Amino acid sequence: MNKLKGITVGTYLTKRPKSNKNNTKLKIKNSEICNSCKNKLTCKYKDISKFENGKIFPNNVECEKFYFSITSKAMLTVGRDTTTGKTLREHFTGGNEEEALNQALSRKLEIEKTNSYKVITKSNKSIIDLVTNVLDEDYKLGKIKKATRKRKMDTLKKLGKEKFTNIPITKVKRDDVVKYLESLKPYSQSTIKQIYELLCMSFGQATYENIITDNFMTGWKRVEKPKSEYKSHHRKSLTIAEQQKLIDYLNNISYNKCKHKYLLLLLLSTGMRVGEALVLDYEKDIDLKNKKIYIRRTQTKDLNGKAIIGETAKTENGQRTLNMNNISEQIIRESLKHKIKNKDNLLFCSDDRTMYVENTINSCLKRIALKIEIGIYEEKNSKGKIVKKTDVHTHILRGTFATRCAEAKIAPAVLKKILGHSDITVTMQYYVDVDNEFEKSENNNMEKYLKDKNIFGINFDLENT
Repeated sequence: MNKLKGITVGTYLTKRPKSNKNNTKLKIKNSEICNSCKNKLTCKYKDISKFENGKIFPNNVECEKFYFSITSKAMLTVGRDTTTGKTLREHFTGGNEEEALNQALSRKLEIEKTNSYKVITKSNKSIIDLVTNVLDEDYKLGKIKKATRKRKMDTLKKLGKEKFTNIPITKVKRDDVVKYLESLKPYSQSTIKQIYELLCMSFGQATYENIITDNFMTGWKRVEKPKSEYKSHHRKSLTIAEQQKLIDYLNNISYNKCKHKYLLLLLLSTGMRVGEALVLDYEKDIDLKNKKIYIRRTQTKDLNGKAIIGETAKTENGQRTLNMNNISEQIIRESLKHKIKNKDNLLFCSDDRTMYVENTINSCLKRIALKIEIGIYEEKNSKGKIVKKTDVHTHILRGTFATRCAEAKIAPAVLKKILGHSDITVTMQYYVDVDNEFEKSENNNMEKYLKDKNIFGINFDLENT
């Protein structure tokens, strides 16, 4: 580890516990795991937390308890919070120590040039300061997951581009917030909701810390969340005709030309999330003998936004067991024929044995959808040119599976379990996106039922009305 004024740089070893045989998260300390290990006398990683020159020790034992990764990091001191005594730092990572150091030095020069070294006191805390502290505390206490914190921090970065979010919250006027929220109306309702929640969080925290007395983000005169004017092209599911068109394409194209064909077919036939499919372990999660697929975890992101294998599923109900039918079993068997051996036993991985990321799969699906012309709409790009786009995305495959289940009259409670939802109201949303032809046939069934039961009276002929 090297030190410059205000900068610390080094190469560090990260030890991440593997799951035990019962697929439960290990609760004991890392040191206790190492002390009870049969290889503790020969393992060179046992007590080390950083590397010299970033080298991996040769001839080290194969560890059954931990995943190891090596990262070069630089930490730059950028300020001080006088209310908590906390030193404010920014972190930079690189392929080696020199890359990380150069990033930190560039940031340091920027701070010195703009004189933006931060000294935070109770009275000058900004919206950004307040939200950052709340998210950090919630993450440390386990109230939010790493991926959730990353998502909220990304939203906070967008919010941080506004001038009023970086001045002391005591100087922020109601009109500043109203005008900003008004400017968000062209965005989607979900984007508006995420930003609005962070604004409410900042004013709530400022009230709690007695920084402000007038919180205009709560109460009967609160600043309301604006209604989106964004015209969304997103649907919950594909129509039956679109689904058949996509499946025909995937069935007929060779694996060499579309290496994601079995992954996409698996999503359509099981309803699992793409992040869940990308981390399937072909040894632990696939049970062909009993025709089971075990969903134990999902792909997530670390604090730097890098895709990693999560230790748990997206939600508590996300950990579940799926029963293979003949269709999904055949897809799994074909997938296993093309598996590439890799350190994490991933069923789906790239030729260089690394994990695919969700965006890669989504981009592939969009290219296919444009090629076979499903979900097509036109939109002006940034240069004013009309371009073709598609509303098809990986999550629509999950919605398509759920909608077909709804049309097949699978009970909502059963579908909730299959999809791994924690709230049945989320599951029920899929029941309103059924295919138009199915809706017509169901309407005809209702008409026949009313006629057979003579519900509208003896002389009421439904066919002649």
